[in-house]
Amino acid sequence: MMSAKMVRVISVHHFTRQDVAGLERAGGRGVARGKGDILLIGGEHRVDIRDLKNGATLQGSFPTVDLVQQLVYCATGNYVCTLETKPARHGGDHRYVRVYLHWDQDSTNQPMRARIAGRVTPSSQSGILNLEMIEIPLRKPAEFVACCQTTGNIAVACGITVTIHKFFQKTHDISKLKFIDFEEIIELDMSFIVKEVAISEDVVGCVSESEAHIFQVILNPHLLKSTSEEKEVKIQEKRSKSRSKSKTRSASRSPGRSTDSCSSAGRYRGRWSSQKEETTSSVIRNADDYTDLSELTWVPTLSYGRKRPVDDKRFLLFPSLVGAAHCGPVAEPGEVIGPVSSSRCSSVRVKLLSASTTPQKMPPNIFEAVTLIHRRADHTNDPDIPFTNLQMMAVYGSEAAKKNNSSTPRRSSHPLLPATAIPKVGASVFLTTPHVGQLYHITLADGAFGTSVVRGGVFSYTAPVYTVALEPSLLHALTLTGLETYTLRPHPHVVVSHLPEDLDMVVPPHWEETVCLVGLRPFLNVETLTLTDGCLALIAANNEGGDKSHTVYSLHLPSAASLYKEMVRVGRSHRSASPSTYLHLLLEAHLVLTTAIHFELPTVEEAEEDLYALLQDSSALLGDYYAQCTGEAEWKQGTQYYQVSSLSPDAVIERLDPQCPGLVAVVTDLLLHPSTPMLTSAQANCVLEMLEKVAPEKVSTIILKSKCLKDYKKDKVLAIIKQELSTTSEPRPADVLALALVFLDRGSPEQVATVLASLRAYQLVVVLLKHSSLLLVTEDGVTRLSPLAQVLAEHKKEVFTEVFVSLIGDGTLSLNAFVDAFVAVYPIVSCGPECNMHSLWLRDFLEKFFLEYAHNPEITDHRERYDRAVTVLVSLYLASLMGAFGDKSKEDPNWSDQRAALKELYAPRPTFLNLLPPFNMETSLEKGIDKVEGEDKGQGEESKEDLSSTLLHLLVLQSLLSSELPSSEDRANVLKFVKTNPTAVGAQSLHLLCLEPVQQMEYMLNHFPLILLQYGKDVYDTPIEWVDLVSALINHKAGLASSDPAHQVYSDVLNDVLSDLVVTSPLDVFLRIIPSSHHEELRNYIRQCHSAALATYLRSSLITYANNLLAQMAK
Repeated sequence: MMSAKMVRVISVHHFTRQDVAGLERAGGRGVARGKGDILLIGGEHRVDIRDLKNGATLQGSFPTVDLVQQLVYCATGNYVCTLETKPARHGGDHRYVRVYLHWDQDSTNQPMRARIAGRVTPSSQSGILNLEMIEIPLRKPAEFVACCQTTGNIAVACGITVTIHKFFQKTHDISKLKFIDFEEIIELDMSFIVKEVAISEDVVGCVSESEAHIFQVILNPHLLKSTSEEKEVKIQEKRSKSRSKSKTRSASRSPGRSTDSCSSAGRYRGRWSSQKEETTSSVIRNADDYTDLSELTWVPTLSYGRKRPVDDKRFLLFPSLVGAAHCGPVAEPGEVIGPVSSSRCSSVRVKLLSASTTPQKMPPNIFEAVTLIHRRADHTNDPDIPFTNLQMMAVYGSEAAKKNNSSTPRRSSHPLLPATAIPKVGASVFLTTPHVGQLYHITLADGAFGTSVVRGGVFSYTAPVYTVALEPSLLHALTLTGLETYTLRPHPHVVVSHLPEDLDMVVPPHWEETVCLVGLRPFLNVETLTLTDGCLALIAANNEGGDKSHTVYSLHLPSAASLYKEMVRVGRSHRSASPSTYLHLLLEAHLVLTTAIHFELPTVEEAEEDLYALLQDSSALLGDYYAQCTGEAEWKQGTQYYQVSSLSPDAVIERLDPQCPGLVAVVTDLLLHPSTPMLTSAQANCVLEMLEKVAPEKVSTIILKSKCLKDYKKDKVLAIIKQELSTTSEPRPADVLALALVFLDRGSPEQVATVLASLRAYQLVVVLLKHSSLLLVTEDGVTRLSPLAQVLAEHKKEVFTEVFVSLIGDGTLSLNAFVDAFVAVYPIVSCGPECNMHSLWLRDFLEKFFLEYAHNPEITDHRERYDRAVTVLVSLYLASLMGAFGDKSKEDPNWSDQRAALKELYAPRPTFLNLLPPFNMETSLEKGIDKVEGEDKGQGEESKEDLSSTLLHLLVLQSLLSSELPSSEDRANVLKFVKTNPTAVGAQSLHLLCLEPVQQMEYMLNHFPLILLQYGKDVYDTPIEWVDLVSALINHKAGLASSDPAHQVYSDVLNDVLSDLVVTSPLDVFLRIIPSSHHEELRNYIRQCHSAALATYLRSSLITYANNLLAQMAK
């Protein structure tokens, strides 16, 4: 229990007016709010309707059947629900729950229509809006009633049972008129006698004198899945039965047709029956995969760092929430903060009473209760009982959507949820004992066990409490001494709902901090406390005299703006004497505005824009306070509040003293934040003047990183940076880069190169990578090279290459985006000998990148990031084969060695490429025929010196085509080039590399059969893969006449291939490689393979025998 020191007493005038009115007849038996500021007061067989905004004058009344004990108004359906009593003949009383419709209509001299919910429909001629009473059928005497303001459902507490009656809007079968009805749908059996109940959609709360239980009624997902599957099975069974019946009927009507034809239907049913059994068993098996929290040991007070008390595998560790923003502490003794299974704290049996009212049929046990909050009082150590005043306030993501009914229809299988998808976030739950009130915030999730529950506050009253009323931002408690008003911590979603999307901040105060008692008014003999939209009504009894009379005190609530201004006024009076009180009131006032904006609570005199303006003022005041603190954490908070206030950096400078500790840090953070709007020239100069006086070393950082500081006095910045450079022995890279950027903005690119030359290359690379955003400009989704990057490209090529290769490698920029940006500034010619220097430069850059990242799967697995760059590379290499770039060895003696080192840049080149022209001119079919015929037409070979540069380019292109980098389109372009330029150097090898494996074999068979052996060695990993090649060779040879000179060429190739395979292949594999139809023809090779296998076996046996013999001799 929290002590009284958790309350800060501050006197704030929080009521604008007080009206007093006497009641004509005795009242106070059942009081509730109505629509707007209507107050409903139960009397003797009547309910009076009073308007609190009009001095609590009597506006009318409507009769009730019996004496009213409790009144509840529901906005959904605009009905009044009553708990009424009637004296029984033999003592005691009978209790009834009744609903009154059209209660706000003039019912003078009009009969009251009556019916029973779910059993009797209204008359078909009841279109006139007369007072109508609907009696809710009960099985047990009722103790308490509650209504869900969203769905209109009614919860009735009867002993240990809570019955939920669903609200329906039905259509009359005859008159087609719509009418309201209720049907009991769910019954909840608690483990204690329920004295109070509250309901908000599927979240239900129940309290007794010593126990409180708030839980969520959910659908068991496993049972729901199995039910849907069983339903599908039954549908299929029904269809199969109907088919079998139709077949039976047709068989009986058709003479001569056997009745055995029906057996197929029986088999069909049997198959579905077995599927049903399998489905059921699979569901049971899947259920074992989930952890049953009811079987685990729940120890809510265990924190991090403590050892588990028992060595039990079923023991479950739950993390402590102490110190977490917006979160409550570890549960107190006797308290459970869920979500957990209800069976571990207080069992709840959920029973579906009427499955016909649900969208689909459900089994009765498909619902289960998940405990969110559970408290049990200790009568010995904690005499602060009973639990009372259970209240639940729903929180929605958008109050405007809820109020305007702008929700989307949904087919919900849960009967307690609304038919439309209203964006509900959670609920706030309040519960009190005579001395302490507890506030909890529930944030719902898609899964029940993903729901979070945090404590929202602890309230210690000055005297025992009778009843409470909750506003979104204030708590009114009626105690023994009078009316107490406290500030209220809103739901976490409400706290952050006003923040910009890109701002992630924790908005204090934390729940553990003190709450404010902002008002204490003495009242005597007050019996009820009721809150309406704009008033707080207290009904007091006058016990003097014989007749008991009552008085209504109507306290008019202030607007959020008025309350905010009053709290700030009181806070400023404590600013010097008690800074903590000043901060506390600022934070509480800030939350008042935040809550009002979320719940849309502006009055007629106060527009919504005024609330937002006040919220910005509040954020600015909080920013001022935190900026004057001495810690970096407070400065960060100050920056965040200034962002909410939308103040520009120059406005912040004007608000703060130049000696303010957090001035520089706050202004710097604002300037560097990407959401800060662009500053005007005057604003920028104001900021620079402050930095020049207080922190000139920050100017370089601001110039480099700030996106809002563009229009400023260049000469002033140059003077500040030069002054900073003069104070250091070695220039700081950031200062040099900032100086270069200012020169560039002045339009002096030649000075930029001079300034950058003062840094070493590695220093320049490091500082550019740190400020890489200066190198790229994005316009309309297109990335381009910035002017600074263009200066680097023209004057610092090595630095430019190193920086951009690193940026592409770490994922900051894609290779495709770089190529597009480069080509946009430096157009290239990618074909023919007209390739310019830009083309050569781009080729060298891409080779540098792939030299570092070609074998990195994180790069090569994302083709969409580099495919255009590879296409450019392929076109440039093809151009180099046509002599585009020439021989650079005369300009650079190391050029040939550097190009030769790239021959396996992208992937290892297969060895068979060395057997193809221009590296080997003797492997073609024509050369093989010439050797067979003994002729050698020896064509003049080009000098190696003439081909050396082109051969180096060919090697790199072959490496690229041997990799997975080129796309099918790139290979198609190479084939097109080869067909257009058949005499190009290496055209045959390029043609071969761009074909599919089957086409490659066909191409080699027809043109280069002599390389087939080496091709197989390069491509095939196992001997069995040679099957296609050997078969193709045998078939091709068989198709030639023995007199054909080519026949001998293919015979030699086949002999070479088989001679190699007899050594490398096991006998069984070799027999599978050779077609069975040619085993007799190739018996000699089979014998050789058998001999080789036998030799291998003998050799291994001898080695094993020798090793064993040596081992024995060693012993």
